[in-house]
Amino acid sequence: MVVRFSYRVFDLEDKLSAFIDAYETILRISENHVKKMVVEQRDNLIATKDLFTRVLKEGRRVHIAGMGRSKLAAMIIGDLLKNLGFKVSAIGDFLSKPVMSGDLVLAVSASGWTTTTCMMVEEAIRLGANVLALTATPKSKLDRLSDVSIYLPGRSIIDETSYIVRQILGRHKTPLTPMGTIPETNAILAGIGLVGMLSNVSENPVEVFREYVYLVLKNARDSLVTLRRDLDRLQRFVNAISACKRNNGSKVYLIGAGISKFISLMSAMRFQHLGLNVASIDDWKFRNAEDVLIAISSSGESAITLLYAKEAKRTGMNLISLTASPGSTLSNLSNIELDLLDISKREEYLEFRVLKNRRVQFIPAFEYAALLVLESVVAQIAEEHSIKEEDMKRMHANIE
Repeated sequence: MVVRFSYRVFDLEDKLSAFIDAYETILRISENHVKKMVVEQRDNLIATKDLFTRVLKEGRRVHIAGMGRSKLAAMIIGDLLKNLGFKVSAIGDFLSKPVMSGDLVLAVSASGWTTTTCMMVEEAIRLGANVLALTATPKSKLDRLSDVSIYLPGRSIIDETSYIVRQILGRHKTPLTPMGTIPETNAILAGIGLVGMLSNVSENPVEVFREYVYLVLKNARDSLVTLRRDLDRLQRFVNAISACKRNNGSKVYLIGAGISKFISLMSAMRFQHLGLNVASIDDWKFRNAEDVLIAISSSGESAITLLYAKEAKRTGMNLISLTASPGSTLSNLSNIELDLLDISKREEYLEFRVLKNRRVQFIPAFEYAALLVLESVVAQIAEEHSIKEEDMKRMHANIE
């Protein structure tokens, strides 16, 4: 049998090498970190479980503290905690609740020195709250303020990773994992593992942590295998975003519901760092036919996401979807569809939280894979347009 497409596949693999290498790099660093984490941070993980158990038992509240993408990563963890019955509030939001004695502050900062985050934590401590820090910087101010710290991999982790990862990083002149990508994605993984520990009674809770994180990482790796079976779609996605970069008048919108909403916001911030004209959904009324909407939904049936998707099609916009449900309504509406995997069938957005009077164990494996796809698209666009990390830093918020 003659395989007629083989040369084209190899050609697309080469063209999309920054995407593939970025995705592989994030996965491998995370896999290596988890192996070390369950050994070296075992006591910290158990202490964290005890903190959350006490908060839930006493009816106290968890407060989210962080800035930018770190805050969004923390809010994903907060959303998962709500499914277990925790009361959660985000400090600084317009509906934030007061911090009381005995509450727990979940603070995320890769550097551990983010001024506003540290100020929030100091005030919370004054009010009698405990602090859990997720940081990539031991002995930072946030680390020293916290009762317990979970350490994330930072930029220095590259020196400790395998030769193949360093080789991948070395063959690209533009960033594969810019700024906080590695600690932010691993903060989400740590949160998923912690929620696994809290939702399962086990004599070895750290093993449960490892199993949950590895389940999500395996789904992400399997999703990459799926993507590589149809690289034409991925190339079309990259081309659509690259065209927006060349035509700065074209806007990019991102939409999702639930945790997919937080993924869309994290990705919107990173797309903005590329110099793309990223628009808030609050500015949806200013859309036009030259614009792009990226819609994220595992089921492809989320009512909120479909509302925007249908309107995008009516307007003539380029609709790109990330979904785990080929043949769904969102999939059928899309100009470009990327099919990822998920580990469980989804309930409707408004129904999945409580089902038949029991709490639902929700593992956002699809959402994590979607985030890695979008982070890796950033790496690909940076490569194609020769955008250095210094250029991206200049587009980063400079007052936090």
